[in-house]
Amino acid sequence: MDAKSKFSSDIELEREFEALPPEDFLYDRRGPWPQPSPNHPFGEAPGVLHIPWQEWLYWWFKIGSRYVFFWVLCWPIALLKALLWWKVSPVSDEEFSDYFYNSCYAKFLTEEFTDDTKNIFKDYIKENKTYYYCDFVGMSALKPLKGVQCEPSITLFEKTDDGIRPIAINLRDYVCDPTDGDLWMLGKYIALQAAANHVIVATHPRLHFPMDAINAITKTAIPKDHILFQLIYPHTELTLKLDWQVLNSKLSLLENKWWMIYAPFPASAESMRDLVVLGYHGIQDNPAYPKYEYPLMGPQKVVSPYGTFHDEYYKVYYQFVEEVLNEVPDDDKFIIRWCDYIHAEMPSFPSAQKVQSDRKLLTHAVASYMWDVSLGHAADHKTYAEIPVNKNPLRVRVASPTYKNPDFKLKLGNVASLLDQTRLVLANWMFFKPCNVSNLIDVEYNFRLEKLKDASSSFKKNLKETEANLKTKNYMPVDQIPPSIQY
Repeated sequence: MDAKSKFSSDIELEREFEALPPEDFLYDRRGPWPQPSPNHPFGEAPGVLHIPWQEWLYWWFKIGSRYVFFWVLCWPIALLKALLWWKVSPVSDEEFSDYFYNSCYAKFLTEEFTDDTKNIFKDYIKENKTYYYCDFVGMSALKPLKGVQCEPSITLFEKTDDGIRPIAINLRDYVCDPTDGDLWMLGKYIALQAAANHVIVATHPRLHFPMDAINAITKTAIPKDHILFQLIYPHTELTLKLDWQVLNSKLSLLENKWWMIYAPFPASAESMRDLVVLGYHGIQDNPAYPKYEYPLMGPQKVVSPYGTFHDEYYKVYYQFVEEVLNEVPDDDKFIIRWCDYIHAEMPSFPSAQKVQSDRKLLTHAVASYMWDVSLGHAADHKTYAEIPVNKNPLRVRVASPTYKNPDFKLKLGNVASLLDQTRLVLANWMFFKPCNVSNLIDVEYNFRLEKLKDASSSFKKNLKETEANLKTKNYMPVDQIPPSIQY
């Protein structure tokens, strides 16, 4: 294309926008837009640094004020709770298995064994049995605080008729198993510590921050009367400011300052951010650490009922989105530009060319966003927060022995300090336990077409029917699902 024809094409595009005055857009075409993260420009998903003042104010009114209340007034209650528990409690093998099978920790169950992993557990793996493992080598990226341990570990699980059972845990250059008494108990604490830190800082952020580009671009580039805007906008509430607070605020718990009674992490702020990067980029040739790709075929495959639960609900999201987007023509110019805008920020999001060649990609892209920021995100929070804090410390202060010592004795009172657990209790109340501002079941999509109003009613009805017919544990009741990331 020569310069003249390119100029003509741009003028034609400008005329299209002239037909839509600024007030047809949410922020008069001056809305938020993603840009490289100031902390890790190439290591993290693009962030949204300039938040509209309306969203700042709304976040402070709905969420920030609650944080201040807990921070200032509730730390003595958290201290009392930690004192009553007296730091940590024993974890049985049954509880350990349940945490990894029936919570967000199930995402760490890996089926694809590397040669190294097979070799580590060669004395425990038998033919005609199914095994999974949880690899937390990423803990080696952390720089522990004084007196705190951040040890990598690998846990081997065997599939049973009704779940899984732990077989062995690799610590340092040896393996322990249930016959190893106190060493086995310490191994479970080390594995749970790693799982908790990975969920909060490495894998759960994959549900948060990549979605900010979609959130911001939808608000800025799509007119308010467009069907796509009406579909996505209810799923953007509060999220941009909340994510900004996590990544950029000097009061973020990721800063992990000594005076932050709500900051429970075991390592320096800089290395905790390195774990965020590790979760986003993965580790080459390690199937336990895949690189982030935008989910275009539904939720991450999880080999447990927790995964089945999400798969069943995703079908409901997909059906609703498909019905809505059927009312949008294939050559809709706003959607074409929307796809390319997002693709430029997140290459794994489908470009306009791919969407036009396969319309299902657009449906999956939108359905995945809606599932991600609502049920996908909320169920992670709920299942993590339900694991007892006194059995899952984020800070472990007892190092594993340098060699396998059959006489090793573990004093539970030394595993975590009273202040460690106080911090974790308060963080659980402030950040991890679900606290909805609004509910998905109450969302109004503001569709103009009666057909789409009926589709939104059917969506809510189908959510309820799916809940009634679940063949798994109900990890997140429909009435408790938020429409967006609100915590």
